[in-house]
Amino acid sequence: MAKTRVDCVPSKMVHLACVLLLLLLTYQLVLATFASSLPSSEVPSICVNGCSRRTLFSILWDCVSTTIICAWAAIHPNIAPQEGPLKRILRRGELLAWTILAPEILPCWALNQLLAARTVRDVYNERKGVL
Repeated sequence: MAKTRVDCVPSKMVHLACVLLLLLLTYQLVLATFASSLPSSEVPSICVNGCSRRTLFSILWDCVSTTIICAWAAIHPNIAPQEGPLKRILRRGELLAWTILAPEILPCWALNQLLAARTVRDVYNERKGVL
């Protein structure tokens, strides 16, 4: 009897939540460090009417972090190879880098996954005798 590995969806959600929490904590740490290094007259303050002053750093950080989080959530192989957790994270990190550097590769990657899924479907149906 062959052993099959079933990934648990809640486990993946927990990992994603941990990554997002880590990014949020990193953002707060960097923001606190940046604000403490400025003279008190240059520290961004909150306006009386509720609007806040945004610095160039905060705008850039928001753009970069949003791009990374969206790319991380968007990329996932349909059938991941059987590998250890560290190698899986490194493989996904590589996909993340390619997603950010060359997003036009993603449709090719999706087409490759579609063709691979059709091949698996055809092999499975052939073995089961289904047309």
